[in-house]
Amino acid sequence: MAAVAASRSLRLELACFAALAGFAGLEWVSLVADPPVLRIAVTVAIATAAGVALVALGRARLGRGGRMALGVAAVLAATVAAMVAIGLPARLLLAWNWDELSTALGQSLQGISDISVPYGGADGWTRLTILLGAPLGIGLAAAAAFWPGQRRNARWLAALVVLLALYLSANAWSRPGGDFGRGLLLCVLVCAWLWLPKLAPSRRGGAVLAIATAAAVALPLAAALAPDKALLDYRSWRLLSQEGVNFGWAHSYGPLDWPQKGTRVLTVASEEPHYWKATTLDEFDGFGWRRSDALQPEPVLGTPAALQNTATPGDAIAHPEWIDRLNFDVRGLSSDVVVGAGTVLSVRNVDASPSPDATWVTDETLESGDEYTVLAYLPDPSETQLRASSPDYPEEASRYTALTIPGVDRVGTASAEVPLWGKQRQGESPSELFRGTPYEQTYDLATRVTSGAATPHDAVTRIESYLRGTYTYDQNPPEHGDPLPAFLFEDRRGYCQQFSGAMALMLRMIGIPARVASGFAPGGRDPDRGTFLVEDVDAHAWVEVYFTGIGWVPFEPTPAAAPAESQLSDTATTDPASDTEVTTIDAAPTQSSDSGGGGDGGGRTQALAPGSADGGGSGPGGTEIIAAVALAAALAVSGLYAIRTLRRRRLGPESLAAAELGELERALARLDRPLPAGATLLDAGRRLEGLAGPAGARYAASLRERRYRRPSAPPPGVGERRTVRRALLAARGWRGAAATLRAIPPGGPRRLR
Repeated sequence: MAAVAASRSLRLELACFAALAGFAGLEWVSLVADPPVLRIAVTVAIATAAGVALVALGRARLGRGGRMALGVAAVLAATVAAMVAIGLPARLLLAWNWDELSTALGQSLQGISDISVPYGGADGWTRLTILLGAPLGIGLAAAAAFWPGQRRNARWLAALVVLLALYLSANAWSRPGGDFGRGLLLCVLVCAWLWLPKLAPSRRGGAVLAIATAAAVALPLAAALAPDKALLDYRSWRLLSQEGVNFGWAHSYGPLDWPQKGTRVLTVASEEPHYWKATTLDEFDGFGWRRSDALQPEPVLGTPAALQNTATPGDAIAHPEWIDRLNFDVRGLSSDVVVGAGTVLSVRNVDASPSPDATWVTDETLESGDEYTVLAYLPDPSETQLRASSPDYPEEASRYTALTIPGVDRVGTASAEVPLWGKQRQGESPSELFRGTPYEQTYDLATRVTSGAATPHDAVTRIESYLRGTYTYDQNPPEHGDPLPAFLFEDRRGYCQQFSGAMALMLRMIGIPARVASGFAPGGRDPDRGTFLVEDVDAHAWVEVYFTGIGWVPFEPTPAAAPAESQLSDTATTDPASDTEVTTIDAAPTQSSDSGGGGDGGGRTQALAPGSADGGGSGPGGTEIIAAVALAAALAVSGLYAIRTLRRRRLGPESLAAAELGELERALARLDRPLPAGATLLDAGRRLEGLAGPAGARYAASLRERRYRRPSAPPPGVGERRTVRRALLAARGWRGAAATLRAIPPGGPRRLR
């Protein structure tokens, strides 16, 4: 009876562990979009099987060293199988691939605490890195709960701490508000794990009543505590994101090959969505757009001194009603420039100085935790106001129609000074400036598209509409020596760098002041806090066009097929916490390094890009899950076989013979041929012969010989037991295989107690 009670207690303990581990694991994988429920179920099953193996080790008669070695092997094998089940490619677990694995995981961990959850970004490694927390946590909990030893209470408590850490970390990351229903279920599971296996059946009803009473008292108390104010500000912890993401804003036009992780870089408090500008690319150098080394005063402000006139900014601005105050909270960003919006007039709370083009440079790098306020001029003109804007541009605007292009037949370079819209140029016509250069076709296209436009606004919208409606959004265009002409006339596909660069180039060719702006799209709106949540995937480039009496106005030539949150008109109600659409990046982020400033579109090498599979999980599909389960099962069987083999070898002849006699009696009962009371060993041999044929008769005869005639003879060995088992398997077929293996398991019999 004691053995039966112990067996039932173990089954109850395993069930409680599986329930609590499954609950914590499901909470953890909910940190990714389309959480892989099937995979986490397999992970829990593997961890529970490892617990069974550890319990068996504890009952085996092994030395301390052997038990320790086999226990570590069982835990490692289960953890490996669970990691493969959750999505990790098995090849990376081989020793010669560890460098690749560690590099990918290490780079994915940088800034991971700043991503928006549930994570639905395009970087498969970031998703997989998050998911791997589940098998590691559950595997550690299983090892703590079932490790062979006498201190069961301490082990149960250690396992509980691990699983609670897994659950609470995920809950705090994704749902910092109150969630009483889930908390109540967690309370029930915790109580079941701690006490249910220890209680006698007669006392379990009272325990359930006590738990229900405690929950009834706790729920109103929990509701009374204001969940809006956290006792601990966990969001400020920087355990995994000591380094921020920085950006190189100059255009490169090559295929995008950097990670798209969804790291939160900024939170902006603003009533309206805007493009959050980091820098202006005001010079075309014959290849692409970059920031000029010799900046001139902004035409919208007249002189740089006006930038510092924070007391009366309206004196320098045509429309003071378009001045707005914005609050920026830096999250996973590392930047030497102040990210603002429109034309920045002043910056407070950080040490920064203005440049003549109204962008601001910081004296110290902005990093996570920094907060600052920007006063910005953000024109919001109507179409009527834009059409009515005078083409009589100020003199400062003329530099925004200048271009540097390869010379005729690509000999040297030449500076093309295109006259402003509506003004005639003495000497050669604008068409002659580009004749014989790689940009001759581009000029012809610009003039053809804008032919008949009555105002600069008409010309701008024609080019914008032409690019959006004619070309395809694609992150992997080929590289070219002349990337913008190749985009317009060969590839006809690209991302925001190609679209914005081509539009600004075409506008300058027809005399309209234009430049490229780089920074971030508005991001997703957080309706609860009235802020915009900006991620690295929102990095973007757009076009700014100058209108007299209004200032710089943004235009978006990149088509709507680009990321949803990269479109200014699509951000009024978007919440990235609930938007599972995969977004893409439109600038060049690189992980910060000792060199500080922005990179040139580098970023980490994709060691692997796990694909999607069943249940929304990343990594391998159903076949690989089956393989992982099969691997775990094989490891479990191998472990049990090793345990039984070691145990059999430690038995002396007398003990082994007694164990085999006891095993024969149990085997007949498990094979539905139990021995009646008072049956002899001869009766047992006849029944075994009826089940296994001559092999069964020989095995029983060997046991009788050893017991009654030749006590010094060796008992039946491994080969004889294997022969009987094979005969039983052949006679009973696959339906009776499980019962046969339980009756006469590989390795050796269980010692009689």
